[in-house]
Amino acid sequence: MKYYKVEPTYKKSVIEWTVFKRLDENGKPIFLRKELGWRWGEWLFSIPETEEEAMEYLASVGYEGEDAFLNWAMDYGFTIADATTDEIEVPEESMLELIEQQLLPSEDEDFVDLTEDYDHAEMLSTWDGCWEYWSVDSFFAKLTDEEKEAWIEEAEAAYEEDYEEGVEELGWEFIDTSFEIHCNPSITECDEHGEVLENEV
Repeated sequence: MKYYKVEPTYKKSVIEWTVFKRLDENGKPIFLRKELGWRWGEWLFSIPETEEEAMEYLASVGYEGEDAFLNWAMDYGFTIADATTDEIEVPEESMLELIEQQLLPSEDEDFVDLTEDYDHAEMLSTWDGCWEYWSVDSFFAKLTDEEKEAWIEEAEAAYEEDYEEGVEELGWEFIDTSFEIHCNPSITECDEHGEVLENEV
């Protein structure tokens, strides 16, 4: 495997979202969200380096057999089927190049949804929380500002006391925690522990 450390290029660009849900008396969903801004964060990306590792990756995401790579490439938009013959055109890039392109963000991107797009990424660290903002909203239920403020105050106090479990005791269901980088990422080759290689320093 090849390993890369991905981090922001600007401080205060990492956002962690924690989402809870409850239903109102009519069964309409209401969402409680906590936005936490971090000064910095680092993630470890593992990328197949050999064809054997690439095939193991394809099998892990449901692509096996003789046409595993071509089927994967077509599903992810790297190739198309010829309209007249219906034959799949082989991509110009190698399997390893395309898998790396799929599994690793580009330094040209100005936004990286780590949790949604790169669920294989391993968080190494986040540090120095800079801000915290809670919100309540719903696409279906009508909520007053007073209701929102009361729920937020109650949730903040419960979270400070007992984190997610405290909020769940108030009747909210924990849904997920996710991370985003809101700037271009810096991508550096490293070892499996996230230590930057000497030739990359």
